[in-house]
Amino acid sequence: MMGVDWDRTRAGYIEGLRMLADLLERQPDIPHYEHGAITFALGGTEAEGFEVIERAAAALTAAGVEFDLNVSAQGRSIEFVLGGLRYSFSRLTDAARAEFQAQRSYQSNVQVT
Repeated sequence: MMGVDWDRTRAGYIEGLRMLADLLERQPDIPHYEHGAITFALGGTEAEGFEVIERAAAALTAAGVEFDLNVSAQGRSIEFVLGGLRYSFSRLTDAARAEFQAQRSYQSNVQVT
């Protein structure tokens, strides 16, 4: 992707989604992911991530968008569907994230034969 500026702002993300939709509409030979999912983990601290999820839940409710809010001992997540696109984001608790990172630290040392 040489020569392409990557705008990582919210406005840039929204513009990129619109550009992708326009491109897919104009070029039917470009495949789409039939399960249509955008999924990501929120950064920041547990408190910050959970606050983002609370604000998002309030905004989705105000917009009349149905969503699933999952709250567990491991973290929180929101998932909703618009047309053919599933959109979800989550944040692990700090303890669950530390455990996950500790488990991953062994991956390069463990060989399954």
